[in-house]
Amino acid sequence: MTAITFPDLVDDRADVLQSHGLDGLKLALVSLGPGANPAYADIELSFFNGLHLAAIVADLSADPSRVHQVFRLRGGSRVLAGNALGQVQVTAVSALDSRRLRLRIAPVGDYSTYRLELVWNANLIDPFFSSIGFKFRPGCFTNDCAPVQRHRPAQPNPGIDYLAKDYDSFRHTLMVAMAERVPGWASTSEADHDQVLIDLFAAAADELSDYQDRVMAEAYLGSTRKRLSLARHARLMDYHLHQGNQASTWLAVDVVAGQAPFSLTDQELVVHTVDQAVSFASRQQRLPAAQRQRLDPLLNRLRLYTWRDAQPALAAGSTSADLVPFDGLADQAEADALRDLVRNGLWRELLIAERLNPLTGQVAGRQRGKRQLLRLLSGSEAAETLFDPLLSVWLVRVHWRRDDALRADYSFSSFCPGPPPQTVSDVSVFYGNLLPVFSGQPLQVQFHEPGSLLPSDTSTVKHRHFQRQDRHQDGRDWVLAELPDDGPLAYLPTAQGAGEVPALSTLWLEVEAAGGARETWDEVESLVHSDDSAENGDHFMVETDELQRSQLRFGNGRNGRLLPLGATVYARYQIGVGPAGNIGADQLLQAEPLQGALNGAVIATTNPFDVSDGRAPEPAERIRRNAPEAFRARQLRAVTLADYVKRAEEVPGVSRAVARYAWTGSWRTVRITLDPSGFTAVGDEHSQALWDELLPRVSAHLEAVRLIGEDLEIRPPRYVPLEVQVVVCAAADYWCEDLRFVLEQEFSEHWTSDGRPGFFHPDQWTFGQALHRSLIEGRLLAVPGVAHVVSIGMKRFASPLPLLVGAEQLAMASDEVLLLANDPDHLERGLLRFTVQGGRR
Repeated sequence: MTAITFPDLVDDRADVLQSHGLDGLKLALVSLGPGANPAYADIELSFFNGLHLAAIVADLSADPSRVHQVFRLRGGSRVLAGNALGQVQVTAVSALDSRRLRLRIAPVGDYSTYRLELVWNANLIDPFFSSIGFKFRPGCFTNDCAPVQRHRPAQPNPGIDYLAKDYDSFRHTLMVAMAERVPGWASTSEADHDQVLIDLFAAAADELSDYQDRVMAEAYLGSTRKRLSLARHARLMDYHLHQGNQASTWLAVDVVAGQAPFSLTDQELVVHTVDQAVSFASRQQRLPAAQRQRLDPLLNRLRLYTWRDAQPALAAGSTSADLVPFDGLADQAEADALRDLVRNGLWRELLIAERLNPLTGQVAGRQRGKRQLLRLLSGSEAAETLFDPLLSVWLVRVHWRRDDALRADYSFSSFCPGPPPQTVSDVSVFYGNLLPVFSGQPLQVQFHEPGSLLPSDTSTVKHRHFQRQDRHQDGRDWVLAELPDDGPLAYLPTAQGAGEVPALSTLWLEVEAAGGARETWDEVESLVHSDDSAENGDHFMVETDELQRSQLRFGNGRNGRLLPLGATVYARYQIGVGPAGNIGADQLLQAEPLQGALNGAVIATTNPFDVSDGRAPEPAERIRRNAPEAFRARQLRAVTLADYVKRAEEVPGVSRAVARYAWTGSWRTVRITLDPSGFTAVGDEHSQALWDELLPRVSAHLEAVRLIGEDLEIRPPRYVPLEVQVVVCAAADYWCEDLRFVLEQEFSEHWTSDGRPGFFHPDQWTFGQALHRSLIEGRLLAVPGVAHVVSIGMKRFASPLPLLVGAEQLAMASDEVLLLANDPDHLERGLLRFTVQGGRR
């Protein structure tokens, strides 16, 4: 009989043997005799209590021939056990102690299992423990040492339908299996218990199957559904998701009269549209003190000083203006103070805007979009104090960057003939209190240690717990903090196109350890390159999902610093979707009052420009399409000449570039010629300053990507001054001098009165671009008043050859750029002559 025993109950039976006057065999330890082929083996036989051990030994001592009958052996495969001569049997017995006997067995048996039975007084030996199995050579000499299990053959498994993936198919499979296992079963009612269980199992299987499919889908870029997985897949290919960005604009601020000048150091200015649908806020607190905007009631509005209307307008291309605040300057000290604001860089931006129609002096007909931001220069040459002795007026002349030269004519005084004749002042005005603002409602969140008591929330400050993970039971795991679901986290504008630079959010985060000071932690795209040091460990990353829910992830002590125990995290950020901030001009008219001593300091605000730079997050379809191909569009190396050109044009300030190989006698050199934006001519003071600033940046950028073994030589463009003579016929109702003035503006190197670049503007021409006669003629015929073109002659300025009248084009070399400034003070930069015939006499 092969029985299955219950070890716990076997032990229970052994524990009660002694109380019933019974004993039994507990353990048999086999030891072989000496030599390679031992002649005998000894068994150390242990009893449970040894109550009758002395009686057994005394009985066998009286009749030793009964040893093999009392201790009977059975079993054996090749060497059988038994009482016959030569069979394995017990030959001698001796006592070891009160509970053990030593049995001598000869000969030694084979590898099979033998069984030792104690055949003595059945009333004193428990039959259940009267026998015990043992082996002479314990061990396993096969590949499978598991005990043989003798069970009934298993029932065949039901067939698996691998196409079952939803509720209906799982339900059908279960019902078929039920019918096969239970003869005569049939579905009778949906309320039956068996049918309810089948439906529950089918629903659970449907959810598990969907979960498996979704998990597998996240492993591949083409099938993933979650934006976090998309970001991780794309990051493996050096592609960075564009999370959208908030809109930004400039805000013109009016400060109440009598208010001392101030900067926003401990609070931000929040403004709204009239319907409160869109909010913008400043971001001054996180800036260094020297970079914060200074708001001064003296700079609310300024007018152009016209010197008794002697200069009532500023022409396109102007880079300076004489300014006087609306309330005037009391004395030289006040004028010098205003001048020093510009020189010291405390007043950095200026806005010019047309507020009246210059033809009528009325609001109707004005150009609302005729506004321009001017970035003031700094230093001793940026501003100077002037005095008008006729009217005893102090004023300040300011200068701004040439890049911000006026793109149109601006009138400041309009002379209306009447009747009665009158002069309308302040047709255009300047605004000096300008503040950059960004779309999104400001919000503050404080994250506390899990289990701590949370303060009450307010409309602007929320309190939450962060979560410490401990999956490895070592206290070194990620710390997660989920932002409140009050709106999507706003992201900052990216400097370059999507995919090239990581997106950064508007989060400004500080960590305060228990009893310590606050530390500012920096946002990174990934914590892979962070460690636990103070310099490279105070990092966190932001993960935004497809529902625009965001969570912060802090380091685990290996990749990024672990948040200290008891720490408090202070997070400030803005919420809002980027395109929602794209609004028209003059919409941000409601400002929230500032707190504390600045309450009531701001009395009016407006946004002078249309806002259009807010963008939505990059769609998943575009990520899947662009990420695998992004490395082809922008490769971080330069091998061919086209690569060098692309890499050079990536540097801000480079309009265009050309490259060619040159041999220096030792190795090959890549000679790159740059056309900087706003460059006028070699030797010009402004152009030289541009070149001195641009050259190191381009050199450093190309040095990092150039091919080993190639030298770089960066050169400015070769400008070719031209001499052009044009003869046109004016229409009968146009004055020749008026038409010549318009033509000189159209073909200047500056801007026209309506804000268009002139025909010879430097940024309109590049390397190797020929001057075609048809281009000049087309621009001439587009000017009102030109009846027809008589002749066009052109040549290089220094060429001894006569003008090429009627030539179709004037060719340029690959590194040459044409130049025609038509400046009487610098004729070497090109000359343009117009001869106007006909017209009004």
